Amino acid sequence: MKNILTGIFIAFVVLGSPAFAAGSTEAVDVEKTPWLKGVEISPYPVDLSPVLPLKIYLENGEPVPATVTEDIPLTVVAETSIFDPEPIAEYKGQPIPNPRWEDNPAVSWFVIDWEKNKNFMATVQEPLAINQMVVVPTTPTGKGAITCHIARRMRYDLSEPGTSKATFANSSGAKDVRVLDITPPLCGLEISVKGGGNGAFWPVENPPNKYPLPKQADVYLSGAIFNAAEKDILVSGIELGKNMIIAPEQGVITLSAKDEISIKVIGGDNYKLDNSKLRFGICDGAGGEPAPIVPENTDVIKLSKIRLPKAPYIYLDATDTTGNRQLMFVPLKIK
Repeated sequence: MKNILTGIFIAFVVLGSPAFAAGSTEAVDVEKTPWLKGVEISPYPVDLSPVLPLKIYLENGEPVPATVTEDIPLTVVAETSIFDPEPIAEYKGQPIPNPRWEDNPAVSWFVIDWEKNKNFMATVQEPLAINQMVVVPTTPTGKGAITCHIARRMRYDLSEPGTSKATFANSSGAKDVRVLDITPPLCGLEISVKGGGNGAFWPVENPPNKYPLPKQADVYLSGAIFNAAEKDILVSGIELGKNMIIAPEQGVITLSAKDEISIKVIGGDNYKLDNSKLRFGICDGAGGEPAPIVPENTDVIKLSKIRLPKAPYIYLDATDTTGNRQLMFVPLKIK
């Protein structure tokens, strides 16, 4: 009860203070709020903090396109009076006496992924004008935005001679964009041998966010089936795409003709994998379209029940919803 009374008292004092009594145009319903009888509320805020409009466009003056492409840089420009030599002298009809800047603008650019509720800050090392930024959208998204937020410290005089007050002017804007996916999926396979050793292989984009195309990847081969139980085998510099072939001298899956293996897909896509186009299994040879020798997507394969070709490979075929495709072949040796 004491806290409630204290809050009412503070509200009355603040609303009744001279700062709020400068010619209100709002009518007060004294029947509903009798404590406001005779109180005039100023239409202006006590603490000025101007919010200035901001426009975002490309460096050539063209508007930011609704669709941009992953990993392709674009230079954007922010246009706002917060960069002017002097601050505005009036804000929403309220005069700002003797306004002056006290610092340079603090500018932040972000690429926002609304689907995942994440934001990625844009920064560059090269010198640019303070109102410019090179933005690289590294994460594909169906719904996103390029945003800019700016704050600049300013000061203005108060009515009492010799006194002043510091505040911040703020400016922000956004352009909605869709970021197009150009990176093939990064899927691998985990292979388990019934009563024996296991293993896996998977690609990692390296360098990340590479442009121009083609993308590059490192492929890791791990586990006893690769004779890599102690240390992974790394195959570097493979083009990420539809013709990812591991040569026998780089790494080979070694199994027994009596083995029963289980296959599971690992990894995924940097945006959205099209599960309806996911394929894996054993095929004849490598390169081009796979020639399966067992029904595709067979989870459990008994090697003794199939007739293996001279050059068997385990393959993985993955496509994302944009149409980017990853097709990888890893050689299979039966001892």
